[in-house]
Amino acid sequence: MKRKYILIMSLVISMMIMSCSTLTKAEREAKEAEKAAWVKKTLDSKHFKIDVDIMNTRRMGSKLLTTDWSLEVKGDTLISYLPYFGVTYEPTFGEIKGLNFTAPFQTYEDSGFSKGQRIIRFRVDSEEDLLDYTLNITEAGYASIDVISRKREGITFSGQLSE
Repeated sequence: MKRKYILIMSLVISMMIMSCSTLTKAEREAKEAEKAAWVKKTLDSKHFKIDVDIMNTRRMGSKLLTTDWSLEVKGDTLISYLPYFGVTYEPTFGEIKGLNFTAPFQTYEDSGFSKGQRIIRFRVDSEEDLLDYTLNITEAGYASIDVISRKREGITFSGQLSE
């Protein structure tokens, strides 16, 4: 009998705790609107960072990344700290930087938000290669990064806008 009482009380307390933590629809919508405003403001400033956690290669499939990889935009400069796995069409001699470099933008195009997402395209010369980046960022801050290279097979990354 005592065990039954303890079990029932545990369930009641668990239900009370869970009911306190759920948000109402209005609260959830307000939180989403606040996040969307923050994402818009951050992207408009051209000072943002995307933390990457998944890499999608063309031939080897998806890989979960465990190290802190990122892409950062600081005004007119790109700081790319991304891994690369894939086919290289043209060999590079000496130290290979791949997608780890800092370079100014040659072009930068921002579409603004449309249908809950924003597309930003830019081109950079990394000294090793000419690279075209396409960022697709949602109002919730989720991002995909597509990198097209002249000397390597393309690659895509997924992550989230860093706060």
